[in-house]
Amino acid sequence: MSRRQRGRPLKFGRPAQILALTLPHDVVRGLRRIHPDPAWAIVSLYEKRADKGHHPRRESGSRVELAQLSPDSALIVVDPQLIPSAPGVSVVPVAAGRAFLAFGEGRGLADLEVAVLDRLQTDNVSPAERKGLKFLHRQLRGWRRSRRLRFSTRSIIIVERVNRGRQSRNRSSRTLISPTN
Repeated sequence: MSRRQRGRPLKFGRPAQILALTLPHDVVRGLRRIHPDPAWAIVSLYEKRADKGHHPRRESGSRVELAQLSPDSALIVVDPQLIPSAPGVSVVPVAAGRAFLAFGEGRGLADLEVAVLDRLQTDNVSPAERKGLKFLHRQLRGWRRSRRLRFSTRSIIIVERVNRGRQSRNRSSRTLISPTN
């Protein structure tokens, strides 16, 4: 029988601790320029530092999480090495070791579950990758079965630079983006 998480989803998509801080007013104003919620601003600054080689210790199971966008919405965030590619699923990097998943048109959570199961059934999966994929599958199944969660697919726009030496198939993208390479 699977355990269901109760209560409000995790604010940062991973275990957190409440801290009472006393900060100068100018620092609080500066943090609010980064993000309206000072806690998110601090996490953002910390993760930027992690991007520069100061890697934080990862919590167990943090290879897959729901990252809060607002009190009522979240993105599925994964370690991009866990799912380098899957049919109909784009892995969009957002920070060191973190990426959100974007689905192609007409694709959704069920397609991701099938892709994970298909990957698990192949022989060329390392034990560590298999463990991560099994954890991802359990999370997806649990989230899908939860009465407290509802999934919807939205479109994102990805802008890609076109190499000068290569002709673009879509002329409008060439006029919107001027390659600087």
